[in-house]
Amino acid sequence: MMTEGDKRYIKRHTQKTLMELNMTFSPQAKFPAYYKKPSPETMKKNRETYVKLYPNEIKWLKDNLQTLTETKNNFMIEMYTILITGSRKITPKMANAIMNGIKRCDNNPRFNDVVRAEQEAKLKPILEKIVMVERLAEAKGDKGQTFVRSIKQYVQMNYRITKKQMEGLNKVYKRCSEDLFKGDENETK
Repeated sequence: MMTEGDKRYIKRHTQKTLMELNMTFSPQAKFPAYYKKPSPETMKKNRETYVKLYPNEIKWLKDNLQTLTETKNNFMIEMYTILITGSRKITPKMANAIMNGIKRCDNNPRFNDVVRAEQEAKLKPILEKIVMVERLAEAKGDKGQTFVRSIKQYVQMNYRITKKQMEGLNKVYKRCSEDLFKGDENETK
């Protein structure tokens, strides 16, 4: 049972909390009320500075924007947006993160044609085996057909295969290949 004093306390406390929240956050945006959006002059100055300081990074990000979007690399997309719009200052830590992100992406087959060619050469025999297992599973009407197709799609998209995926493929292969000659044994007897 709440007393009259408890009700007054809750009412005052709730009003006080709401007032504090209104002071720290503006209702229009997710930014605090003290955040001042940069002026167009500042944004123009930032853009000019970034074009001089980070020309290679901007070019790389622009060239690979489609792939970044497909891979959902939101951080790199956001950094590109900041570099292009000049909406905020690039701190040394942010610049370092951009450069490290580009280095990391350069080792990824999705972004680098040379690495992609190497990975495709390594994965060609594996993909052939996956296709063989897929055909066996289809011929037998095995329940692992969708699993094999998903692994095939994963390998084609990510240019790699995991150990567990290989083990799963081996299980499907054994299950399908064991039954290959069962029908022939019954016919010969």
